[in-house]
This record gives sequence, C-alpha cells and structure tokens, in this order.
Amino acid sequence: MEYGTHRIPHEERSYGFWDLTVTWFGSGVNTGSWFFGGMAAALGLGFVLQYSLIYLPLMMIPWAMIGWIAWKHGASTVTSTVPSLGVKGARVAGIGEFFGMIGWPAVNTFIAAISLTYVFGQMWGWPTYGQPGSTGPLMLGILVTALVQGAIVVSGHEAIKYLEWVAVVLLIVLGIWETVVVLGHWDLAKIRTVTMPAAEHSMAFYFDLAFGFCWGWAMIGDFGRFARTPTAATGGSWLGVNLGQGWFMLVGAVGVIGVFLDTGVYDPAASDPSSIIASLGLGTVAFLVVFFATVSTNVTVLYGAGMGLIGATRASSPKRFLWFIAVLQLVMCFLPLLFTRFIDFFTFFLTLVGGIFIPLWTIVVLDYFVVRKMRVADADLFAGERSDGTTLSRLGDWNAAGWWSMALGLGTFYLLHYGLTDIAAVITASFPTILVSGATYLILTLGVGYGKQSRLA
Repeated sequence: MEYGTHRIPHEERSYGFWDLTVTWFGSGVNTGSWFFGGMAAALGLGFVLQYSLIYLPLMMIPWAMIGWIAWKHGASTVTSTVPSLGVKGARVAGIGEFFGMIGWPAVNTFIAAISLTYVFGQMWGWPTYGQPGSTGPLMLGILVTALVQGAIVVSGHEAIKYLEWVAVVLLIVLGIWETVVVLGHWDLAKIRTVTMPAAEHSMAFYFDLAFGFCWGWAMIGDFGRFARTPTAATGGSWLGVNLGQGWFMLVGAVGVIGVFLDTGVYDPAASDPSSIIASLGLGTVAFLVVFFATVSTNVTVLYGAGMGLIGATRASSPKRFLWFIAVLQLVMCFLPLLFTRFIDFFTFFLTLVGGIFIPLWTIVVLDYFVVRKMRVADADLFAGERSDGTTLSRLGDWNAAGWWSMALGLGTFYLLHYGLTDIAAVITASFPTILVSGATYLILTLGVGYGKQSRLA
C-alpha cells in the first residue's frame, strides 16, 4: 500500500532505527558522492576529510529536523511545508520536490551507464566510455539502468527498504576493496600530503555544491513518516546519510589522488567510479556493484519525486503516479547527453537544486521550531477543502511571509552564484541565502505579531 500525502498512523509505521540508517546509508553511498569527492580532491584530501567528518554532519542537522516533523505528524515532505508555505503553497513545494528528485537519477544513471560500458566491453568487446563508438553502449547502459530502477520504484517503500539492506552489504565490500587497493599502492601519508594541481574553484564553490547535494535529499520526510520513533526519523536518517556520503566522498577522493600519483594527471571530469575502477584494475564485479549502488540510490529519489508530484496534485491514486515517474525518468536519464561534459551537467544540477532547497528548509525549520514552537495540529496539516476550493485549515491557503522569504532567498543565491561570482567565491552563495531567507521570515512573522497568532494554529 502507498499512502500518498495521507497521514501515516503510528500503528502502520514499519521503519525502525536501523531501517532508516540503512536506507540513508544506501542513498549516501552513491556514485554522485564518489564523483563529488573526486572533484573536491582538487583541494586535497585534508579538505575532503574535514568536510566528511565536520562540515557534513553539521550541515545535515537542519535536514534531519525535517525528519522529526514528518515523524511527529506522519506527514510527507510536501505536507511538512504547509505551515511555512500554506496549504496551496505546499503544492508548489511538491513541484519543487518533483523537479529536484527527478533530476538525481539523470546524474546517477549516467555514471552507472559508464560502468556498464566497461561490463559490455569485457563481455562483448564493445568500446568503453570515452572511446570512439561508445555512445551506443552508453545509451544502452542508461536504458538498462532506467528500466531496472523504474520497475523497483513502482513496487513501493517496502521493496525499497529491503533493496537497501542488500545494496549496503555490496557497497561496503566495494568501498573497502577500492580503499585497500589504493592504500596497497600508495602510502596514506603521501596521499594526505600530495600537492594537487591548482584548483579551478574555491572552497566556497564546493560548499555551495555540497548544500545542493545534501539538502537536495528532499524525500527525508517521505521516509521519515514511516519511522516508529523520533530517534529513527532523525538520528537514523542523520547517521546513515553521514556515514554513507562522508565515506564515499572520501573513497572518491582517495581514488582520484591515487590515480594522480600513478599517472601525474588530475582530471575532475574523470572522477566517476568507473574511470577510477578501470584505472585501478578492479574488474567486472566492481563495475556491477557500481550499477547496483546507483539503482539503490535512484529508487529512493524517484519515490520522492513521485511523492512530490502527488503532494502537488493531491492525487488519490499514488501508484499511478509512481508508474508515471518510472516512465518519465526513462527520458530524463538521457539529459546529460545534451551537455558537452558530464561534469557541467553535474554542477548545473546541484546549483539548481541548492537554490531551491536552501531557502526552503531554512524557513520550514524556523517556522516549525522557532515561530510556532512545534504547536501544529494534525487537523490543520491534513484539512480538507470547502466547496469553493479554499482550505479548512487554520494555516491558510498561502503564507505570504514564506513566499517572500523564498523569493528573496532564491534571488540571493542565484545573484551571487551567477552574477557576483567573486563574492560568492569567498563567502559562498549558500550562507548569505540562509541569512536573507531566515531573517526575512522572522521579521515578517515574529516582527509583525504574526508569531503569537500562528502558534495558536
């Protein structure tokens, strides 16, 4: 059974602490994390270590708080945005979740398809990625990956839970394998102190990509609502994503630096797992694990895309929309082919997602925990409509404060990232966006007496 945007009663919740930990670990140990770590290796292993062990855990605390809201009310991600955006405003957030989540499979599937070209090459002698004539095998790899993950996502959240348990075992084996091979070739001390070529981007640039990468996991509420306890929804999700993402970013960085030590060449566009695996000679099994890792990640984000679309339309047939998502992603997964380099698509997508979810999660967390002090009634979150289409919820159809804050936050992020690039290279586009959207929301709510009224809703 799939629940759409309906409230999940406590007696029907099936995810324990370790189920959420494994689900988010499986999502975190994805090919995109590996690729991001390989890109960030331009700043050296020290930066990637600091990011994985310090910055990432801190960054994911507000994200995990969305999981708490979802657990408290049995609410999907879209429904969790109702207090800050309004009932109808949350539907627009559902469209944002849909577009953000439907783009992730395009990133990960392309990387998995690269891996499959190596499998095809070893099985039938076909050209591998980057060789003349490899476009056909690459497109076949995209098609195979999209078909497999589409079939799984329509099976629903229970099938995804069991898939993640199997995937985690394989991914742990692959990560340990690759790490052992690299450390067997090069001393860890040398990897830590190696001087990389001059970085093309600043540390602030990678922080902006990281916010898009990490806060873009918009389906946190769609899985957190199935948690039996608040510790599972928050702690399990936070632990899993930090262990998975942090580790695989390190794995990607270590692999890229290892290849650089071996060849003297650092190419951030060749930071994908398959290129590193080929350089290290790990073989067909490693390529297949990369493929499986991609599928395990993509089914969770595709499920989130389906829930976003269901939240936007308030559809009564969730399964039908999951089928629609499964078919749509077949087309979306070919989008990277429109870009000259995959790395250009990767950075474009993370920037797009960051601009949406950085201001959104800022105002959602501030509204729920600061303005309303967690005093939100289930009846208002899941209220029906009057005959004229207006909501019966005391939260209202639209929250103007939330939308003004979103607009200013979006404008700040994109202005800095695309216009005032010299400033963004120093202070990031993300932190000013958090400051502007958060301060605007607090001024427009608490500053005009809205807070007292809103806490009664």
